[in-house]
Amino acid sequence: MLWIVPLVVALGAGGWWAFRRTEGPRVDAITPVRQPMVQTIVTSGRVVQRRQSKLGAMIPGTVAEVGVEDGDRVEAEALLVRLADEDALANLAEAEASVSEAEARLARVQGVGRRMAEQALRQATIEARQAEVEFQRQQALAGSGAVSELTFERARRDRDQARSRRISASLEVAAAAPKGSDVAVSAAALSRAQARLTAAQVAVEQTRIRAPLPGVVLKRHVEPGEVVQPGEAIVTFAGDGPLQVRIQPDESNLALLQLGQHALVSSEAFPEQRLGASISRIAPSVDPVRGTVEVDLDIEDETDLRPDMTMTVEIEVGRTSSALVVPSWAIRDLGSDRPWVMIAKEGEARRRDVELGLEGDDVVEVVSGLSTDDRVLSPMLPIEEGYPVRLRKAPGAANVGDEEGG
Repeated sequence: MLWIVPLVVALGAGGWWAFRRTEGPRVDAITPVRQPMVQTIVTSGRVVQRRQSKLGAMIPGTVAEVGVEDGDRVEAEALLVRLADEDALANLAEAEASVSEAEARLARVQGVGRRMAEQALRQATIEARQAEVEFQRQQALAGSGAVSELTFERARRDRDQARSRRISASLEVAAAAPKGSDVAVSAAALSRAQARLTAAQVAVEQTRIRAPLPGVVLKRHVEPGEVVQPGEAIVTFAGDGPLQVRIQPDESNLALLQLGQHALVSSEAFPEQRLGASISRIAPSVDPVRGTVEVDLDIEDETDLRPDMTMTVEIEVGRTSSALVVPSWAIRDLGSDRPWVMIAKEGEARRRDVELGLEGDDVVEVVSGLSTDDRVLSPMLPIEEGYPVRLRKAPGAANVGDEEGG
């Protein structure tokens, strides 16, 4: 009896194991079903002005005056911040004086100078004619011996000098002409003075931070007496224009995003209001540090929104009226290049590769590899490929909501 009882138990257990090995355990399975499906991306973002920018200085300097507060509305070209400008104003005054001097010099050349040159030419011409007549007379007298050689030579010298003065006067008139050299030199000097004046005006204007267009001062970042450097934000400014929602989803969603896709947005201040929106811009690059991509959405109704509000955004990236779906947890190697499922086929477990489509919160679309006639086994069951299995229910009785069993 000591060995008969254990033997009977062992034989019974072995028989039961062989039966189970041949027939397999009874299990529940999931039947893929067809239903409408929408895939969305849910993220958060902030309201921004389309024309929002950070204004800064182009030169280093000390803040002398801040003329605005947070929230102030200003017109275009309104003075927001003034830097110390004593040196720039002194250079501007010097440049203005140089321009005035150059203008006066050019006006003199073109006006009084030209008239004086013309008058000198007329006088020199008269003197040259008189000297020529006197020379001719002395030459005739010298031929008859009536005058000395010295007197004749003096007349020749006076004639030559008068001719030289007439020639010089002619050159002066030519130089004072509209295209003459004196006018050209004076005009060039005026141009140089005007260029220095323009540079001085620009230098003064660089000490002024002005509003580029009508809008609102969102934030002032400096106080009088602070030293600022080029490129440093002095004022955050939002120009008048439509508001947008800016989000930064993970780059893994980039392939799903397209311009014009519909979205619903809601603010933390008014969570019950869900506003329609659409994607208007997708940044051409990815943030290398955070691995995100910047996306802007136009809002259909921005009445109750304010810049920098926190928004919840739900973007519809895919929709189908008849998708073959199974629970996401039933897909093995989900997220890999070769997802697959285990199905019950002809009394045993078989592997089946599948191609996936839209993804929901708890279900996924199977584009190919399954049909509504297939029975999907849960990954939680201790069953490997080739193991015998028996379905607990008739095909079609289970659905994507059924739980697995053993």
